[in-house]
Amino acid sequence: MDTSRPARLVPIAALAALFAALSQSCIERPPRDAQTTSLSRTQVDRAALRDVLVSQPPPDLVPVGALFGNAIELVGYRSEPAQLVPGRLARVTLYWRCRAEVGESWHVFIHLDDASGSGARINRDHDPAGGRFPTDAWRPGDLIADPIVFPVDRFSLLLFLGFYSQGEVRMSLGSAGRGRDDGGNRLLAGVLPLAK
Repeated sequence: MDTSRPARLVPIAALAALFAALSQSCIERPPRDAQTTSLSRTQVDRAALRDVLVSQPPPDLVPVGALFGNAIELVGYRSEPAQLVPGRLARVTLYWRCRAEVGESWHVFIHLDDASGSGARINRDHDPAGGRFPTDAWRPGDLIADPIVFPVDRFSLLLFLGFYSQGEVRMSLGSAGRGRDDGGNRLLAGVLPLAK
């Protein structure tokens, strides 16, 4: 009888159990209080959103006019500074207009791709207004200022964006307006040029 075989199985079984326990502890999961941090439509205090709900877009807006899901229009965006400065932070404020009830909470994805084609990308996926104003709380006619901040490297950036929900399902891009649809419900809204 070979007694070495059970001795080998015990350590392998122990390692398998340890690996299973470790892998369970390493899986990324939403925080347990995710339901409490995510605002529901009835919890949104619209009076506290004066910096987000605006009456009109700024005069130096880059117009886009793209329409997502027949409900959300990207009116345009504003870049500060107008030309990116390497080594500094930049802010792009997106101006969304709610055209119809959205019905569910969508996340915004932002891909800032190197315009020279190197493959470098800055991701700025987020919930509108830092999570303070979910899309299911938007009302038709609302104009929402939604800023993002990012570090600037040594290249101009292509501004791609759109909406997604759980499971990476993207909201349909019905019309690209002055932008361009890349075929994957991702809008190329414009180019953020580098200062010379």
